[in-house]
Amino acid sequence: VGYYLARNLAVPISHLTETAESLARGELGARVNSPEVPVELNRLAKSFNIMAERLQAYVHELRSFVANASHELRTPLTSIKLRVESLRDGALDDPSVADRFLAEIESEVDRLSCMVNEMLDLSRIEGGLSEEQRMPISLAQIVEDVYATFLARAQRADIEFTRHVDPSVPPLLGDEEQLRRMLYNLIDNAIKYTPHNGKLEIILEHVDGEHISRLLVRDSGFGIMKNQLPHIFERFYRVEATRPRYGPPQGTGLGLAITKSIVENHGGTISVSSQVGEGTTFVIDFPTGN
Repeated sequence: VGYYLARNLAVPISHLTETAESLARGELGARVNSPEVPVELNRLAKSFNIMAERLQAYVHELRSFVANASHELRTPLTSIKLRVESLRDGALDDPSVADRFLAEIESEVDRLSCMVNEMLDLSRIEGGLSEEQRMPISLAQIVEDVYATFLARAQRADIEFTRHVDPSVPPLLGDEEQLRRMLYNLIDNAIKYTPHNGKLEIILEHVDGEHISRLLVRDSGFGIMKNQLPHIFERFYRVEATRPRYGPPQGTGLGLAITKSIVENHGGTISVSSQVGEGTTFVIDFPTGN
């Protein structure tokens, strides 16, 4: 009986040890079989597999991020290198061409700088919020401030910009800078993709009976194709190629990824609905805790 019991314990533990060593060697697909008995080893094996799956997903995401970042950085660097070579080969002697190439180099350097800063911001934001960073924040005041900031720009673009704020929305524990950044990103995108004579509105309301503060950003722009909606919060994902843009040149593709991370830092959820030709609506729900 003792031998039987010892064997039932030793074999699964040995297998667990071997699998852990395989993971340490970089074999991220290694998993352990979950023995039915004893129950404790069954739970341990399942927890181990869950941990291994999360580790594999994290490493895959990290590799994808590095690959995408490398690709995004390579494009402007290649552009800069080609223009420098052209200047050295004689384009510098033509003032008009030289000025144009230098302006393009400056633009690419600005784009690189913006991309690097946003990658650093994303890394910092994904690190989460400490308790010291969580302060009572008025979402209503943030909406009013951001509305005032973008109103003149919307008017220059002939966009009807409105906001509707429910005064009963309670304060949210969080980081004011991040929450402003979140709303800035959404409004900035909405103005860029909304044509002249379009509409843009911000709505902040308290959802009765659900203890939720809901923020909506709705525009009447070109919209987003259905097959692209699941990807818009991915890092470096852009949809410029399939819809007209009415604002500055393309961004870094990190704005919505940063927005999603900020929402999740504050315990919220973000979703999007869109119809091509009719506009896009972002919906953010924050728990009020009441």
